[in-house]
Amino acid sequence: METKHIDDVEIDICTGCAGIFLDDGEFESFTGVDPTTGLLRVSKFVKVLSKLNERATIDELTGVFNRKYFSEFTRSVFENARRGAVTMIGIDIDHFKQFNTKHGHDGGDTVLKSLARLLTSSLRTSRDDYLFRLGGEEFVMVLFNLSPEDSYNTAENIRRLVAAAPIDMGAGEIEHITLSLGVALARPGDDADSLYKRADELLYEAKNSGRNKVVMEREQRR
Repeated sequence: METKHIDDVEIDICTGCAGIFLDDGEFESFTGVDPTTGLLRVSKFVKVLSKLNERATIDELTGVFNRKYFSEFTRSVFENARRGAVTMIGIDIDHFKQFNTKHGHDGGDTVLKSLARLLTSSLRTSRDDYLFRLGGEEFVMVLFNLSPEDSYNTAENIRRLVAAAPIDMGAGEIEHITLSLGVALARPGDDADSLYKRADELLYEAKNSGRNKVVMEREQRR
């Protein structure tokens, strides 16, 4: 095969090549060993590893972080003794099954993608906010360095933003959704699992008490 050295001199070399494929079987590139140097051409490996890493952490439908990365990220947060204040907000779409029934799974996907965009737009640009989709219609936000009052207000602002936003379902049809949200702040002795469990319990308290609301532990709102 023909190659070009860094000094722009072209020479013919024979390179042992191998194909690189992504995890879904998609062909990415060839790579191989340059016999003139004995060195592996790593540029393609860097590119493909970057893509594989992104696919391992990003939810394919919505483009936000996925459940796998949520587990890894939150575990690392609680292993860091200097993490500061941590807030977790559990988020769930009210009556989501009705959208799947009415519009089919494609319509449900439209709702999920629209919600992900709205939630992403509410993140602070300081990178102290992280958004994850855990599966189905369940999302979680992890926020840092917020007071209890600011944590509650953030969730309430999200609830209002989403309730007011029209979702274009196509063919001129507009839908609206509401959210139930549970807000939990880390306590001394918490780990990632215990904080998530509390946020999830508060989320379902919001659902069971009427939906379209934010529920936060009473002692944390003082």
